[in-house]
Amino acid sequence: MGNLSEDFDIEDLMSYGDDLINLLNDKNGFDVVSQSFEHLRALNFACDEDFNQIQSSIEDCKKKVDACKKKTEEAYSNVEAGDEIERLQNELDEELELECKASIDEQRESIKRKKRDDLRAEKKLSMYASVTKVIPDFSDLSKISGYMVDREKRVIEKFQFETNTMTDYEICNSVWSIINKQ
Repeated sequence: MGNLSEDFDIEDLMSYGDDLINLLNDKNGFDVVSQSFEHLRALNFACDEDFNQIQSSIEDCKKKVDACKKKTEEAYSNVEAGDEIERLQNELDEELELECKASIDEQRESIKRKKRDDLRAEKKLSMYASVTKVIPDFSDLSKISGYMVDREKRVIEKFQFETNTMTDYEICNSVWSIINKQ
């Protein structure tokens, strides 16, 4: 993955002014980034759950339709009231179509919301990385780790702090020390 700061021009970064000011005023800026990532993960999980529930609902609808079609076919063979059966079949088909459209629309909106939230979180993370030159590594949440990147020097320095051996204050000071070396 290339340097995240290359993906944004000055106007894009300026549009994040309020977020940047809040980040710089916040003593726990790294925690904000970490929490944003956790919120992103929770949002992805919730969207996946919604998607699975909608898929299950669609499958249930299909099973009900198949059962109704089977009953309709049996009714056709046993009853001579074909017009009534055809009317009921058309009514059933219309109802099924409306349910499927509603499920699909709901699923589509859920996916749009998820994409919009993912994009915002990605832009925010990119902005933090551009300002602090820190790219966090969220692969192991029991540690605070990441990479310091200097665009001009093309230097990447990995850092890692064990949260069980250092206080939050010590970790914060260490991260700021690394940032200030840049």
